[in-house]
Amino acid sequence: MSFFERFFAKKEPLSEGPVPPNILPQRNDLCWCGSGLKYKKCHLEKDQLYLAQKREKDLAAKKACSPVFG
Repeated sequence: MSFFERFFAKKEPLSEGPVPPNILPQRNDLCWCGSGLKYKKCHLEKDQLYLAQKREKDLAAKKACSPVFG
């Protein structure tokens, strides 16, 4: 790959891993990813961070679309 191809190559967004399912398991259930570990040891923290970022993004979109009075 030449310098110009690398410089002008389209950058694809980095994937943050698999998206959690709509219904999350309880803390002591097996993880949804199929690793065989308990959910609290495997994906609990990652899912909480993902959902917090999603809530922030949704809230920012709502605020951007709301009318401003005053």
